Amino acid sequence: MSILSKVKTPVSTSGVEAYNKEALGNEIRRLTAVNIQLVVDKMETEKVKVNLEADKVRLLGEKNSLVAKREELRVEITILNAAGSSNVLVCGYQDPLLKLIRDKFKVKRPLSFDSLKENF
Repeated sequence: MSILSKVKTPVSTSGVEAYNKEALGNEIRRLTAVNIQLVVDKMETEKVKVNLEADKVRLLGEKNSLVAKREELRVEITILNAAGSSNVLVCGYQDPLLKLIRDKFKVKRPLSFDSLKENF
């Protein structure tokens, strides 16, 4: 009988482990399963890297288009400021809805006040 069939569990003698066939088969299956899991994890990591790179390229493209749009708007504002009167400056984006909101907060004069004004 060989040493592999006599030993039931791993035994270490001077740094060398001896296994029986069954224990060796179990160890090989365990290491194979671990190796398969590592390969799957590596594939998932590579997939995530590719997705991140694609997202990075997309975001850089969006950023570049926004920077170009900002420069266009700056040029447009400069042209409007130069063409318009010196009293009117275009500062930033003017939202038409913002004007409606501001109008809601203005105090309205009652109609009776208008008639008093005419009497004086």
